[in-house]
Amino acid sequence: METARRLFFQRGSSNVGINDVIAEAGVARMTLYNNFTSKDELIAAVYTQTASEILQNLTEKDNDTLSEFERVDNIFNIMRQEAADENFRGCWLTHASYQSADAGGGVFDIVSNYKRSLRQHVYGLLVEGRPRRDELADQLLLLMDGAMTEAYLKGVADGFSAARSAAAILLGK
Repeated sequence: METARRLFFQRGSSNVGINDVIAEAGVARMTLYNNFTSKDELIAAVYTQTASEILQNLTEKDNDTLSEFERVDNIFNIMRQEAADENFRGCWLTHASYQSADAGGGVFDIVSNYKRSLRQHVYGLLVEGRPRRDELADQLLLLMDGAMTEAYLKGVADGFSAARSAAAILLGK
């Protein structure tokens, strides 16, 4: 799984064959197929695990003693650290959804569920009873997606700082 994950992140899952994974991992073909019946199953397992790890990491970094802005800002800091990876190509999960031949298939479902979970996490960071809390959670998620994209494409000088500043304005900081 770790080898497949590294290769998928580096080259995109559509550009990695089972033979590539087997060769890099140094395992027998039957070992791989005893654990995963197909490449699609391996892809789904890699991205399901990735989504789970990201959400777990965010949850572990939550701190109720921080202000609403500080809790949201922690996500931008985590994303900035992720973007420092030499193989970074934007949000790994969004990138995976583009790699799938089936626009509505298993990987799309994994990524869509992840995005909904991330949005719920952001919603939970906001003060209960806040006016337009739903709308604000949506706006913050869009800023996060944009920051990840710009960290890869470099269309702006510092997407994380720009998104963080916009989040501060939205949060009334």
